[in-house]
Amino acid sequence: MKASCLIEAIEAARENWDYSIGLVPEEKMERKPAPDAWSFKDVIAHVAWHEQQMIELAETRDLVGSPWWNLPTDERNDRIYEQYKDQPLDEVLATAEDAYSRMMEALKTLSDEDMNDPSRFTDMPPDWVPWRLIASNTYEHYLRHVAQVRRLAHGEVQSASPSNS
Repeated sequence: MKASCLIEAIEAARENWDYSIGLVPEEKMERKPAPDAWSFKDVIAHVAWHEQQMIELAETRDLVGSPWWNLPTDERNDRIYEQYKDQPLDEVLATAEDAYSRMMEALKTLSDEDMNDPSRFTDMPPDWVPWRLIASNTYEHYLRHVAQVRRLAHGEVQSASPSNS
């Protein structure tokens, strides 16, 4: 994977993400469609947390990251939710904007070799591919949550079954 291709994929998916978030009026950003569901603000904070992790990876060339990565996904997501749930919407939006901007700046410092060679990152397992790790926490992550955001924007609480898509 060329670094420039990864950057383009992230930017394209992020445009789709931003468009989807833009469908939601600000007064609905903190509204939960069900008691145990996430609000738009919660989803935005969740995505921003993942971007912040990619900033650290790109800036340090080290796979340190949050100790929450060692938790099962649901537990990690619960911790991310708890971290941001009481923050005001304007702070979450500012955090998200800053995280994306800083992440893109940091990712643009990575070379094609960095994207493809795990040995260029401290503590990265040799069978991992750096660009795949970045992709799963950026453009693939945006795409996974865009459908959720659009369903929420249209007032749907449950996701459509795969057979209906």
